[in-house]
Amino acid sequence: MGEPMADSDIVKTLDTRWQLISKLLFGKEIGGIEQYSEWLIENIESIGHRTSHSSGKEVISAPTDYCKDSKWISFDEIDFNKKFEPLGIDEVKDIDSIANAISERISYTGNIFFGKCVGIEKSSNINDSFYLYNCGRFGNSKHLAYCTIGRQNEDCFGCNAISESVACIRCSRSHKNKRCLEVWMSQNSSDAYYSYGLNGCTNCMFCFNARAKRNAIGNLELAPFVYNALKKELVSQMADELEKNKKLPSLLDIVARSKIGKVCEHYETQKEQENNEDRIIEEAFGQTTNILFGKKLRKIDEYSNWLGRHTRKVERVSSVLSGKAIFIPDYANYRKIPKDRLACTSEVVCSSAVSDEDLSWITFKNVHEKIGKIAIFDIELMEGANSGLNDCAISVDSSNCYRSSVTEYSKFCGYCFWPRNCQHVFGCDSPFDSSFSINCYSCTQLTRCFEIDCCGYCSDLYFGHNCENVHQSMFCFNVKNRRNCIGNAQYSQVEYLRIRNSLVSQIATELEWKKELKLDIYNLGCRRI
Repeated sequence: MGEPMADSDIVKTLDTRWQLISKLLFGKEIGGIEQYSEWLIENIESIGHRTSHSSGKEVISAPTDYCKDSKWISFDEIDFNKKFEPLGIDEVKDIDSIANAISERISYTGNIFFGKCVGIEKSSNINDSFYLYNCGRFGNSKHLAYCTIGRQNEDCFGCNAISESVACIRCSRSHKNKRCLEVWMSQNSSDAYYSYGLNGCTNCMFCFNARAKRNAIGNLELAPFVYNALKKELVSQMADELEKNKKLPSLLDIVARSKIGKVCEHYETQKEQENNEDRIIEEAFGQTTNILFGKKLRKIDEYSNWLGRHTRKVERVSSVLSGKAIFIPDYANYRKIPKDRLACTSEVVCSSAVSDEDLSWITFKNVHEKIGKIAIFDIELMEGANSGLNDCAISVDSSNCYRSSVTEYSKFCGYCFWPRNCQHVFGCDSPFDSSFSINCYSCTQLTRCFEIDCCGYCSDLYFGHNCENVHQSMFCFNVKNRRNCIGNAQYSQVEYLRIRNSLVSQIATELEWKKELKLDIYNLGCRRI
């Protein structure tokens, strides 16, 4: 992803925006974006680079879980009107037979852009966006380069998991932030540098878990003229180092060089509440499997490896202050945060500030010596009305979710990442506005679907990739507006249901006995002999 940019109008436009934003943040011009590409990609998620078997052109994919020997095609090369012959009787007797029979029909798709998009290059899973380069999984954004996962952003570079943010460089989990550099897990803040856990802050540098602070360095609020003088000097030092080395240390690099020290008095270990949600999530899982497979599967944890095969697991650790359980999502660089500095939201209020003496001789080179005692990381984020959450990390207005992360406005979810406006979904990554579905990824508006990837507006679809408005179908790739199809071929409703019922029964039996399926949507396209 750090390869030289091609000399295109897209790149020229983005380079102009980069130079404008970098001058805004660093106070001077530091040169074109290409020379900083390796630095900008350090903290973003991987994007897949493939080759179209049809044209030989480069194909970009996001996510990247697909098997290595699969065939690929660019979204603009698909013939959505192509007709396929129905499979023979022996070819639909079981899942393995179908997989072999349709192998020539299977091509995974990259360079996927939906809605109105202009100026998109080396990117995929993008909707309604303008001028994006080397980006994955974005919507309603413009002027981004080397960024992954987000919505409604502008003029951001090297950022991961951002939303509604403007003029940010190398930020992680940024929400409604403006003009920020190396700001992590923060929201509603502006003009901040090298800080963590800000909310409602303006003009902050090297601050941690701060709320509504102004003109602060190391959590210590200063008179505006004092802050501005120190900021000018520190930012100048950053710019000089960046120009010289073409990179700056990350916030975590700086913290790693500091000594943690004594941050506050010992907290009494909080007794873990007894979880009474197991029965609720078991009932929801059983109801969903009964709808999809005609059989209630029981004991969801026995299926944990299968449900978590292509989604993001939650890791349980302990607060360094109290020993209380904390749950870390595999998202937005949370896993990179040192575990010996993790704490709960209710505990970080004990984080103090640096002293006036510390600031009297602070530099960008020695700042790590000053911030050790305040560099504690609160990774909890629970907003709105949440209830019945068991082993979950990051939630907004959600209920009855289990071993999931970034649940937003959702209920009855298990082993999921980023379900938004969903209910009864399990083993899913980034499902939006969906219900009663299992193992679905990067999809929107699904109902009763299973093993689906990069699809939208579908119902009763099993094993589908890049499908739109497809219903009552199985094993479909790169099709739109279909019903009663198997392997992209049309069947009568009666014949379709006969085959479908037989295959679903086989799926249920294999799951019940083995607690997993050998085939999934990511390995279905593997080359077979």
